Amino acid sequence: MKPILRKVDTGHNYSFSIREDIYPYLYNHWHYHPEIELTLIRKGSGMRLVGDSTERFEDGDLVLLGCELPHMWRSDAIYFQDQPGLRIEAIAIHFSDHFWGPGFLDLPEMQAVKELLTKARHGIRIHGATRERISREMEAILKASQVQRITSLLNILDTIAGSKDCTLLSSVGFVNSYNTINTDNINKIYHYTFNNFQQKITLKDVAAAANVSPNSFCRYFKSRTLKTYWQFLMEVRIGYACKLLIENNLPMSQVGYTCGFNNLSNFNRQFKLLTQKTPLQYQKVYVQAKTG
Repeated sequence: MKPILRKVDTGHNYSFSIREDIYPYLYNHWHYHPEIELTLIRKGSGMRLVGDSTERFEDGDLVLLGCELPHMWRSDAIYFQDQPGLRIEAIAIHFSDHFWGPGFLDLPEMQAVKELLTKARHGIRIHGATRERISREMEAILKASQVQRITSLLNILDTIAGSKDCTLLSSVGFVNSYNTINTDNINKIYHYTFNNFQQKITLKDVAAAANVSPNSFCRYFKSRTLKTYWQFLMEVRIGYACKLLIENNLPMSQVGYTCGFNNLSNFNRQFKLLTQKTPLQYQKVYVQAKTG
């Protein structure tokens, strides 16, 4: 299935959309839309795919996504097990880059915001004190009306534009080369991987799930994502390992096996390659940050 073009309903009385979402889980498809999107995950955890970026999301995750940038959120497996009280809560704002009217972004005062929206085509993760401030403003804008909605959105974008608490997600290469055509099986590959990454995955298995021949699968996947399938699989496994290390509910010796690695030395090597820390170092840094 190719990335789905989503049409965002702004409502008849408003120029842009803001909504509060409460779901048992997120299981959305690889999709894109012409609107710019600012999403706050108020509560929930899982994997976030933005362009060629694969990262975990947790409570408080805040991202700005430019127009036409493919993305998806996938909740952790526990959310699909009908756990009482476990749910996803999010606030999402969608707006076009011209809803203010033609020429507005060309005003000298709007230069920083215009540059921000250009950078957002790569996806931007917002963290630190800026994330805390924007999160509060997004909660407030849910109740805003009339002109206050527009001024609040402008203030949010201006704050992000002037902040250093921002990290680009997708690579320049992905943005410049991505084509929404001929990507029919990427969703099948992603969902198969999320459902099976804790087990051994062979090239034959994943190619069959995507209805692609094993001989052409690797070339197909890299041409659509700018990374190898095994690199993507490693990112998913290490992302889940980070979750387990943070939760600290398993002995360190079991984390790697639970994430699909067949030996601990390979797990430790791959983990450090991706995070620049050993699993133990990663866990200690998180514990110190949480307690300090």
